[in-house]
Amino acid sequence: MKSTYILMFIFMLSNYLTVHSQEEPKEPLAKLWNIENDEILKYLSIEKNLSIVDNILKSLLDDVNFGGTNINVIKNMIFINTLNFTKAAEIKTSIEIRQYISLLNFIRADNSTAKLSSRFQDIDNLAKSYIPKYCMGYINSEINNIIIASCNETRNETSNTAFINAINDRMYYPIFTYYNCFNRSNNEVSKRKGGDIGKVGDIGNRILAGDGIESDEGTCSAGFLARSHSNIKYIATAGHCYNPGSYYLLPWNSTTSTVLIGEMQNYLVEPIDFGLIYIGNPIIQPVPSVRNTDSERYNELPIEDIISVSSNGAHLCLSGFFSHVRCGYVTALNGFTSDGEVHNNNIIVVNLRYIPGDSGGPIFSYKDLTHVSLNGILRGGLFDFHDNINGIAGVITINSILSVFNFLEVVTVP
Repeated sequence: MKSTYILMFIFMLSNYLTVHSQEEPKEPLAKLWNIENDEILKYLSIEKNLSIVDNILKSLLDDVNFGGTNINVIKNMIFINTLNFTKAAEIKTSIEIRQYISLLNFIRADNSTAKLSSRFQDIDNLAKSYIPKYCMGYINSEINNIIIASCNETRNETSNTAFINAINDRMYYPIFTYYNCFNRSNNEVSKRKGGDIGKVGDIGNRILAGDGIESDEGTCSAGFLARSHSNIKYIATAGHCYNPGSYYLLPWNSTTSTVLIGEMQNYLVEPIDFGLIYIGNPIIQPVPSVRNTDSERYNELPIEDIISVSSNGAHLCLSGFFSHVRCGYVTALNGFTSDGEVHNNNIIVVNLRYIPGDSGGPIFSYKDLTHVSLNGILRGGLFDFHDNINGIAGVITINSILSVFNFLEVVTVP
């Protein structure tokens, strides 16, 4: 009898290990929300509903008595920074919002939207003046304060100390946070050293958003397929990825580039960081989809539309040559970056750890498991070199791109 139980235990253990070894890897959103893959649609629906209510709510909040909102998908809640709870009570009884009371959590705060916005505008102007090295600034609505993030290695640079002293002289009391950025060269255009990791990329002529683009200067990532009003097609990426020579397709996990794409004909680094690579090789097959090859089921995510994210706490994801697909939360809908030479503002800030070489890659949100909305491209950001999880990324929004490059349109799926 004892041997029978032992055999049954071995058989059950074998089945358990077999089943669990065959489980699908978690999709990027499931990793972000710490849920199972089959729960993603449920939480996407929760997020969509919270964003709708958040937009209704923000139309009722004034800038003096309130200090910003933040949605939390897992808790199915909108947190409202509140200075005047009498006004909060009035909001709760309004016709537009009273049906959503169970989703609202008014929390005590010290800083109003008006105060934070005024101070942040002044700080942004100071950043334009001093151009500190490797610095980002934004209003964090969850913390209800301004964050000034930079690198430990550059905090004593003349431009950085002058910038910080000017802020302190005004007694704005932002939160200063520092990253250890420079254990190796942290240039936004990554110099690859080779080395294949994981399964081999799709070797061929198809190029998707998130694929690598390689030049003599290094590696960046393709942002999206664009075309001019005269039907000239381009691969969009970050302007700081500019190289006067040619660009080549570099599929995920490849150590060598495959085919010629063309040259970058239009680019800016200010006021926005954006460039266009002319598709000069007729054998290149650009696809209006995001690369997600690590997924067993959803390895290509068609871009259905373009959209502007409107809620702090909503998800945004990146597809890049080095990081593949990663997701994070919107931390701020308005921020700036300064690298010591160039200042960019009107960016979205996402708490997302990217890898240099992902620059220019698409920033997108999931509509469902198979289709996405394009929100912008990765400009850059800050992170601790030895920390593979935490970091912040700056996003050049699709609206700012199309307002400057007004001859362009994003190619989406039919």
